[in-house]
Amino acid sequence: MTEENGLIMLMSIKKPPTRMWAILIWVALMAGLIWSANGPEALSQPLDGGAESEQAAALPVEVEVLAPQPSSSICPFELYPNGLEFDVYRKGALVGRHKVKFEKDGDLLKVESNLKIRVKVLFVTAYKYDFHADGVWKNGVLQSVKAEINDNGKESSVDAYLGQSGQFYSTGRKGAFVADNPIYPTNHWNVDAIESDVVLDTLNGKIIKVDILQQGIEAIATRKNGPVDAERFEYTGELKNVIVWYDREGRWVGMKFTTNKGETLKYVCRECGLPSAQEQLSAAG
Repeated sequence: MTEENGLIMLMSIKKPPTRMWAILIWVALMAGLIWSANGPEALSQPLDGGAESEQAAALPVEVEVLAPQPSSSICPFELYPNGLEFDVYRKGALVGRHKVKFEKDGDLLKVESNLKIRVKVLFVTAYKYDFHADGVWKNGVLQSVKAEINDNGKESSVDAYLGQSGQFYSTGRKGAFVADNPIYPTNHWNVDAIESDVVLDTLNGKIIKVDILQQGIEAIATRKNGPVDAERFEYTGELKNVIVWYDREGRWVGMKFTTNKGETLKYVCRECGLPSAQEQLSAAG
């Protein structure tokens, strides 16, 4: 007998309402406990980049940037006039939302990123993840990133900045790192990052070496604009199983990443600067 049939039979037995609710609550609690023993580890692996030692090194790990990138010419206010917002799905179920806001402060660009994930088993929140980051850019160059992470109750932070010498420093739960040139973060809104061979993982503070592969045009689903043609890029190297999509104008329109245990999170665009159907018709006419 399947679990579903068993639940139907259980609910069909005439019991006092209080006893039925007690049984349902007990089932929910047991399912939550069982999932929490396995689910959080599987889900958090893509978010923190693997299961490496969390002890910070006494001296920063030096990372050489083989192909220094020029300052970015991307204007987020033109690409994303209303900011960015993605729905986050796990196994077809909506589990979270990722929002990005942009603000101009004199000659500085301030970028605020927020990711919130909640996974429920029946009525119980079995896993939660919160990420908040504030980035500062000047003349197309990342100046600093400060991030706060709460991975199912386990808190950590990232503090990264560009030094006067031109080196980029970062400290997080993966340790301390320094790159010999300015770098891009893994916040993905800036398409110029795809030319990089070294990036800052803003989820754990590690400066990592990557090889980002261009894989052709695909149709990507969006909430408001339907399918959109976008270029697919896959991260390889120290950051694996991460795929991002950008449209022809360089807008970030989708993402998918998978853990070592097969858990996949998919980003579907709610708001990513895409023109409406009426705007497209007006431009065509």
